[in-house]
Amino acid sequence: MTKIKLLATVFLFFTAFTFVSCEVESIDPALAVNNGGNTGGGNTGGGNTGGGTSGAFKADFDGQTFTANTTQAIVNDDYIAITGMKSTGEFFQITVPEGTVGTYTWDDYDENSGGVQGGFALIYSQASGSIPYMGASDQWGAFADVPGYTDTAEIIITSIDTQNKKISGKFKFTGIRYANGVTIETKVFTNGSFTNIPYTADVPTNPSNNNTFFAKLNGQNFTPTNISAMSMSDRINIIGRKGAVENIALSLKSNVTPGTYNLTMIGDYSGRYTKDMSPLGNFASDSGSVTVISHDVANKKIKGTFHFVATLPVLSPDTHNVTDGTFDVTYQ
Repeated sequence: MTKIKLLATVFLFFTAFTFVSCEVESIDPALAVNNGGNTGGGNTGGGNTGGGTSGAFKADFDGQTFTANTTQAIVNDDYIAITGMKSTGEFFQITVPEGTVGTYTWDDYDENSGGVQGGFALIYSQASGSIPYMGASDQWGAFADVPGYTDTAEIIITSIDTQNKKISGKFKFTGIRYANGVTIETKVFTNGSFTNIPYTADVPTNPSNNNTFFAKLNGQNFTPTNISAMSMSDRINIIGRKGAVENIALSLKSNVTPGTYNLTMIGDYSGRYTKDMSPLGNFASDSGSVTVISHDVANKKIKGTFHFVATLPVLSPDTHNVTDGTFDVTYQ
């Protein structure tokens, strides 16, 4: 179960990374779904992955259709990340570790490729503070031995319009979660589609904020080119990113008060160093602490210091030392 909780933490970090500090796109109800076929890459999959006649981002489950109010997409050479969110905080997040059209399933990966750590991910979160449903392989990983669980995950990127910066595609998956730490629940998502969603190649910097973030990584200054913070799923995620992917991030309880808290791989307080989108590029805090100096909940401002040792949860003894960390941010 520890591995499962760790996967959920990775998902929420990545969702915050791709959705925070960005201008979200409002839905145009007149958009028609592009039912174009697969144009290359990955496996051919099959099954119920498309459908529908309207809506920029939608999916069917529990006899109803989810239609996003806002969307966000990032497309570059390293990955594709697409988020559809409702005003209630309910959202889908899908990512693939490549920036090309094609069909992607868990069959494209094995246990050594890292799965979520390698950038292939599907998640549905009901609202802030809820435990998310995650797509997972039924052949390897945390849910491989769960009786009755069948993986149906498939992401099809049907088109990437590089001239107009819009992306379209389809998806489906069976989400699984530990609802209360013990009980396993599943939910089937079908007819997922995203149509002509505007994308950027990177998370844009918001010049209007005065956020600061600094740390030393293995003794060398880590000076971010982008600093962002967001409250999501009962967590405040603070991220300092350098370049397209490399980042140091913290996740804190949204109601945190001034004090010092231990950083662990899973739990209420954690740190993360993401080196790249490779299978062995995502390191979690194995030890360390964060000290919250002040937290102005009304104005969404938080300030503190931190340090931690980041290790790879599986496969490698590689470690990274994050020291002298400071942050002073306003979160969304």
